[in-house]
Amino acid sequence: MPGHRHRTQKLSPLVRSAFEVLEHGLFHYFRSETSKDMKFAILHVDQAIELFLKERVRQAGISINKKNNPKETINVWEAYRIIEEDIKVTIPEKGNLEFLHEERNSIQHKYLNPSVENTGFYMQHAMEFFLRFVKVELDLELSDYISSQYIEQLSVKPVNKKKK
Repeated sequence: MPGHRHRTQKLSPLVRSAFEVLEHGLFHYFRSETSKDMKFAILHVDQAIELFLKERVRQAGISINKKNNPKETINVWEAYRIIEEDIKVTIPEKGNLEFLHEERNSIQHKYLNPSVENTGFYMQHAMEFFLRFVKVELDLELSDYISSQYIEQLSVKPVNKKKK
């Protein structure tokens, strides 16, 4: 991505894709206040959440493919379950992320047009998750891959990495 610092480490395809859709979602959110841009912001940001969760599962050595159909991957709910129950990682933002996912489902399946106010709520809480989860669970800095303008515009404070 132009203007971003890149680490020398190789990113998995899941992480690369997560950063791409996250940046695209934030682009739509900040581009305008149309319902179409709000819709794409929510769809893309929710997809980024799911991809980061799947990456955490994968990094724990657990397959993200469904047991009964290896051609399909687990859904966001199964990723949460594995992370919380099997990997024993707490996701404090989960309640707000579930709310965002339900909004995404309403957009996808019921053709909802989200408001700017609701989308702002979702973007704020999603960014809090991204900053913490990407740093603590994936050992990456969000600002190395996402425009710092987006992070600053959402007024989110960076978190310190958990001591191991």
